[in-house]
Amino acid sequence: MLKQFVFNAMLAENSLSQLSEHGISVRGGMATPPTINVEEAGFSPRVVYEATQMASVFMAFFCLENSVRELITERLLSRLGTEWWSSSVPQKIKFAVEKLKEKESDTRYHTPRSAAMIGYTMFGNLAQIIIANWENFSDLFPDQSWIMSRFNDLEMSRNIIMHTGTLPQLEIDRIESIVRDWIRQVG
Repeated sequence: MLKQFVFNAMLAENSLSQLSEHGISVRGGMATPPTINVEEAGFSPRVVYEATQMASVFMAFFCLENSVRELITERLLSRLGTEWWSSSVPQKIKFAVEKLKEKESDTRYHTPRSAAMIGYTMFGNLAQIIIANWENFSDLFPDQSWIMSRFNDLEMSRNIIMHTGTLPQLEIDRIESIVRDWIRQVG
């Protein structure tokens, strides 16, 4: 019995080590993400410094935006079924997504941005999808204006970051506050 336990532990350890070698975190820590060494690339110190300052803001937007996509997908899938995209997303958003996917298909050598249609939505469209399906989200939020005001505030800052701009600390503090509000509200 003990021999079998030790043997199984050794097999498990070997499997975990193999997963870690492939960059899959299995031991509670995060796998080291691939990086590009911008210092060695020869960019100006000012540009590298600004990029470093904005990296955490980008990460906050990345996490928030994708969490909202997950929330919408999980909610509508569980309540409306697998056809939720075609039955509940406003036509204007579906049209914009189709155009973006068409444009992307011209560059087949490039990795697609997402396997899911919602991965092609713009940030502001996410709030519109929630509001268009309010009966499926009203238990999570105080009202529709709460959603719109936060998305409107975030979208301006998001566009600056995503287009390689920098934000002053006052704007970063506002983003942090809105993200905290969102997480407390949604759970």
